[in-house]
Amino acid sequence: MRKTLFLGLFALMMFAAVASAEMQEVNFTLSSGPDNTGLSVVQLRYDPYPVNPGEYFDFYVKAQQGIGSAPDATFVLDPRFPFSLDSNENPKRELGKLFGDPVVLHYKVRVSDDAVEGTNVLTLRYSPDGSSTLWYVRDFDIQVAEAQTDFDLVVQDSTGSEVSLAIANTGKNPANSLIVRIPSQDGFVVTGATGQMVGNLDSGDYSIVSFSLSQVGRGSGFLTVEMDYTDNIGVRRTVEKQVRYNFGSASAGNYTNFSGGFRRTGTQSQSSSSSSNTWVWVVIIAVVVVGYVIYRRKKRSSSKDKASEKDKTKESPGWVTAHRKKK
Repeated sequence: MRKTLFLGLFALMMFAAVASAEMQEVNFTLSSGPDNTGLSVVQLRYDPYPVNPGEYFDFYVKAQQGIGSAPDATFVLDPRFPFSLDSNENPKRELGKLFGDPVVLHYKVRVSDDAVEGTNVLTLRYSPDGSSTLWYVRDFDIQVAEAQTDFDLVVQDSTGSEVSLAIANTGKNPANSLIVRIPSQDGFVVTGATGQMVGNLDSGDYSIVSFSLSQVGRGSGFLTVEMDYTDNIGVRRTVEKQVRYNFGSASAGNYTNFSGGFRRTGTQSQSSSSSSNTWVWVVIIAVVVVGYVIYRRKKRSSSKDKASEKDKTKESPGWVTAHRKKK
């Protein structure tokens, strides 16, 4: 009985929490116009919260007749970047005369792929009589989630015409299918591959890529690097960064080793690391060969010692023993 009562109370609490979340209203700010315009306009809600770049969200506004009269209530949603309406979504709603009962306006609003995280404003204009001069404005705060990420890069190493760049994901979101490129630019020419595939680079991770460069002219001393990646909502993006790099000058680059909170991942093969790996294998093979030779020598020495001991302990023939007894 107690168990059944407990489950019933728990289900009731969960239902109340969900209902409260769905009916939660979001505050708005008034940009112009008093509240006694003949219309009372409040924001009901928008869903989801926060909205995501590159996706749609449902925007609901509740309106009703205010203190004055509203003979021809007219509403126009005026979305500006990063918001927009599709061609089949009419921004203007003519409701005519309101009779006290509230009405709910519903818009399907699209968020730009390039929307920036934080508060963005969605504007609603309305008129109690539909005139071309008497319009009031309400600005509604819409929270946009972050989908993009950012990068930092330094010159990790430079030997001759080879330059190694350390790329760190310093944003909050992962960078999927990351490709690092050296675009065509004044002052530098890539003599090998112009792009390196890194793969997925999580927030806080870094990777190292290498390029073969030749200097052309004097240039500005800044190397432009492009990072192409797929963001958190599946949109392909490009981030461009510059790093100081004077050809042939070891002191000109910003040689910083990423450590601490950064984790290395998806690194490319380096000529130095390849050479280092070769020497490691040479040493391992040499140790194995020397160990095998020592083992074989010890085994042979042990076999000879055992044979000598066996000869010493071997019993004399019977006729020798008998001859010794006669003496």
